[in-house]
Amino acid sequence: VIAGAVLILLATVLAGVESWLSQWAGAHTEARLRHAVVSRMFQRGALDAGSRAGELLAMVTHATEKAAHYRAGFIGPMIGALTTPLVALVVMALMVDAATAGWLALLLLLVPLLAGAFQRFVASSGAAYRIAQARLTASFLESVQALGTLVYSRAAARAAAQLAERGEEHRRSLMRMLAVNQLLILVIDAAFSLAVIVAAVLLALGSLAVSGLTVGGAIAIVLMTVLIIGPVSVVGQFFYIGIGGRAAQAQLSDYLGDDQPTQRPNHADSVSPSDNSGTSPRPTSPRPTSPRPGKHDAISLRGVTAGWPGNPAVLRDLNLTVAPGERVALVGPSGVGKSTLSALVQGQLQPLKGEVLVGGHDTRTADPARIRTQLAVVEQRAFLFFGSIADNLRLADPSATQEQLWRALEIAGLRADVEAMPEGLDTHIGEHGALLSGGQAQRLAIARAALRDAPILILDEPTSQVDLAVEASILQALDRLAQGRTVLTIAHRPAAVLAADRVVELRATAATEVLA
Repeated sequence: VIAGAVLILLATVLAGVESWLSQWAGAHTEARLRHAVVSRMFQRGALDAGSRAGELLAMVTHATEKAAHYRAGFIGPMIGALTTPLVALVVMALMVDAATAGWLALLLLLVPLLAGAFQRFVASSGAAYRIAQARLTASFLESVQALGTLVYSRAAARAAAQLAERGEEHRRSLMRMLAVNQLLILVIDAAFSLAVIVAAVLLALGSLAVSGLTVGGAIAIVLMTVLIIGPVSVVGQFFYIGIGGRAAQAQLSDYLGDDQPTQRPNHADSVSPSDNSGTSPRPTSPRPTSPRPGKHDAISLRGVTAGWPGNPAVLRDLNLTVAPGERVALVGPSGVGKSTLSALVQGQLQPLKGEVLVGGHDTRTADPARIRTQLAVVEQRAFLFFGSIADNLRLADPSATQEQLWRALEIAGLRADVEAMPEGLDTHIGEHGALLSGGQAQRLAIARAALRDAPILILDEPTSQVDLAVEASILQALDRLAQGRTVLTIAHRPAAVLAADRVVELRATAATEVLA
């Protein structure tokens, strides 16, 4: 009695430990996957610009959760579900009847075969569910972000109808996947289990009549068969986790293993600049480079051919040098490659041919952090985070003092505005800076760049989102920020290029200096 009680207590404790370990492993795996995906997103940078935010969000949340549950809550139980019957069969073969155990083993081999057949059958439904879920997440996020525009455009009802349609699509795909899972449970739990038990009874009776098996041995075969088919039912119960988990894991593997050029070398001297086939040249293996000796140009592009993955190259055999302290403006029609050049300098995109040097360091081989320390960027759409003015400024320098924050605001021409606010630096600016005017938001971005105090400043059409009256104050702030720095300006408006030492026009065939 005491031994039985101890065994029951031990089994209870082990079951609790197993449950805790499964939950811990799932949470730990999910955290590692999310960290890996987010790190990859930051590494890819502008390469993800064409992706919907909702789809990326679905991958970070739903896909990582399903993949973690698959690893921690499916693979382990499946191994256990298939190991326990094998142990029981070995015991049956050694201690009861080897022939009966052999026949039951052949029947059990049908379980992985049935599961594999069902998996191939339901692969499309699992993929459809994942796609529907990503679409629903993307549509919902976009609707929330554009809620004001939808209301003022009287499009809220249409957006709601689209969300309802996406939701129904998601529901139908989920029901299809669960229906397949229930069918598998029915086949394995009902039909297959019944067939195995009936076969075990018949085999036991046959052995009892032919080979002299004892009645106790026959009863043992039937009871051990119940023990055998019990874990096998786990295959059906957890199959839907496997369907969604394998699809999610495949999606994460594709994203994390994507070899599109980001921060690492892609040297291809074999690419001809005259290749206008309409496809991007294929990069080849890198050649290691080291910082150039002596005095460096701030920015140097040498024989660069580049384009975004999946698109034709827009820059071909480009040569451009920017000396330290020089101000250079890039002009040209849309689509000629100005933003591509900016991405090259920032290390967000690697050239298909040639080399890009920032401060003497090749962006293909240098530590990305080394390149980033050389640069401060003011974009045409300043991204501001929910929080206070101080929070947004300290993104550039978390250790900045109050005095340094005010100095940066003074350079940006925003100090007086912030001093007039009741909470000063602690003023909350809302989501995406919604509580600031367009000019204030852009000047806050300039202040953030000033606080970064990098030697090279990249201005990506910094006045394109404001009117002419505000443009003048922003240009004055940029002029103060540019003192003692190398400046590369991408601009369309004439006023933005007047302060440049050189103006370089990018054309479809070459870069031409139009003003010096």
